[in-house]
Amino acid sequence: MRPEETLAWIRLNRTGLSPQRQRQLLEAFGSPEAIFAASDSAILRLHGFSELHLSKIRQAQKDAQPERDLWKLERMGGWVLTFFDERYPPLLRRLPDAPPCLYVLGTVEETDERAIAMVGTRKPSDYGRRIAYKIASELAASGFTVISGLAEGIDTAAHKGALDSGGRTFAVLGCGLDVIYPRSNKELARRIVDNGALLTEFPLGTKPQAWHFPQRNRIISGMSLAVIIVEAPINSGALITADWAAEQGREVFVVPGPVDQPSFEGNHRLLREGARVFTSVADMLDELGVTVLERAKVQPKAVLPQGQLRLPDLSPTETKIWSVLTNEWKHADDIVRESQLTTGDVLSALTLLELKGLVERTDGNRYRRSPKWQ
Repeated sequence: MRPEETLAWIRLNRTGLSPQRQRQLLEAFGSPEAIFAASDSAILRLHGFSELHLSKIRQAQKDAQPERDLWKLERMGGWVLTFFDERYPPLLRRLPDAPPCLYVLGTVEETDERAIAMVGTRKPSDYGRRIAYKIASELAASGFTVISGLAEGIDTAAHKGALDSGGRTFAVLGCGLDVIYPRSNKELARRIVDNGALLTEFPLGTKPQAWHFPQRNRIISGMSLAVIIVEAPINSGALITADWAAEQGREVFVVPGPVDQPSFEGNHRLLREGARVFTSVADMLDELGVTVLERAKVQPKAVLPQGQLRLPDLSPTETKIWSVLTNEWKHADDIVRESQLTTGDVLSALTLLELKGLVERTDGNRYRRSPKWQ
């Protein structure tokens, strides 16, 4: 991407407009450069745009800070991952509030699409810390990228477990890329950059604020096939991630803990509400219908000649949805109605079917069987 393009993306991010408003502008004008070149009247004609929105755009257009951001980002070795980049996480891209761009320090690879999020308390028990490390190690060894938030406690154990097993991990920050929080995880952040990435939607220099973390949690769950709640008291921010996951159609797996331990009260509440019990990585992957891959040997699957294709093993939910799908595009709402399943179950299963190459998706939340399976 040309420096001028990167600068325009940084300016758009600096407007302070919501992700939904930014995407509305991108859909209308095609690129950040075109947005800033558009006339005032063209912007104000967009549905819901006011003089306040326009003033934020024009202020960012005149602001010198984005140029300083670009200079610093390049010096850091960071880069901007945009909504239009093929490396942008496909699961995150589907969300209506997905950030149009992310600041990245590290690498984003195709195999990172196979990601599982792990979250929990900053003050875990020895058991919670140990089990988080163990789960992350096994996920990494099975070819999955572990996503967490670089916080102390469970997040730290999850990142370390993935790294110590030679795997990849992403840390989604609630601050700018140049502000490592907590400072105690500065060395861990360096290791993550070498074997994964630090990512954030917040501009450089943004200090961590309490409200940033619930907002960034939607990205942690949004990038993932499923979320594992390792240990969470009743007021834990991890429960916010679980809420985001449910809203996004992601599966939530919960590690059961001692019934008399307050740090697991949030876990037990989620289990009462219907979350899945985490028993082992193998059981979880089996429930998700996702295969284990050796990380170093992940290759695109060869397409067999017509007539030699055989459906992979599907869960009962996936099988039901597969029977509803045809060669013609169907809206997700129609699939929900015809399958008589919940919206969350349908969206989750469609995601997994798409990752297996069985289903393809187009604009407007419409799905059909992939051409090679028609």
